[in-house]
Amino acid sequence: MRGAGLLVAFLALTAGVAWTQQELAPSTQDGPMNIKPVPPKPDKDGAYSPGPGVLQPLVIDRAAAVYPNDAPADAIEGECVLSLVVGADGIPANIHVIRTHGASFDAAAIEALKQSKFEPGTMDGKPVPVRIYARIRFFEDKRPAFPRFLVRSGPSVGFGQLPRNALSGSRPVDAPPILVNNIVPEFSDQARREKIQGVVMVSLLVNEEGVPIDLSVTKGLGYGLDEKALEAVSQYRFKPAMRGGVPVEARITVEVNFRLYSKAP
Repeated sequence: MRGAGLLVAFLALTAGVAWTQQELAPSTQDGPMNIKPVPPKPDKDGAYSPGPGVLQPLVIDRAAAVYPNDAPADAIEGECVLSLVVGADGIPANIHVIRTHGASFDAAAIEALKQSKFEPGTMDGKPVPVRIYARIRFFEDKRPAFPRFLVRSGPSVGFGQLPRNALSGSRPVDAPPILVNNIVPEFSDQARREKIQGVVMVSLLVNEEGVPIDLSVTKGLGYGLDEKALEAVSQYRFKPAMRGGVPVEARITVEVNFRLYSKAP
């Protein structure tokens, strides 16, 4: 029931997000200013980063990491952080360990990522290789260690600095995440042509830094709006959930409203 209350409260907070058909260019004293967008550029490995113009890969199936049999009982708890490139074919490759939890755990994490399945990221509607990040948490009670995929939204987000605070999981928190900055979603060209509108429900994990990770669509509209909703929500920022005065992770669901409005006559 507590989780349901959190969902209702957060949905009430975000219910007003909307977008119109009218799109205005920035203006100056001399009139509208034309801004030519800078196209995204790949890195040295030919991979793009999620952001404007580049949609992140969608997770179809996450494989759990297998706990090493030879791990000492007092050294199981911990996490690995890895980078990987999801190719234009949806196959993960170029997997590198950023934060280690020991060779055997790192190997288990890498194998889990290799077995996970994705829809590739896209740029201008075409599949492209996209670099993403994953964190795999290993627990003392050996509960399933599923990858959680992180969105790197800019240079200020350093995954090497992720806190080691306890995860909230399904445990109640003292205070839920609070939205401090949202992004108005864009309409897809297809949805605008077909006059499609409605609500996309997005499940996400708000980490200890207030950054949304592990996003997935739980109720979609199609016509490119699901991807637009994920792109917008990935840029949200929150005050993280708190337990005992310490920031912790918490999973929430938000709604993204897509509404078309007619221009005034």
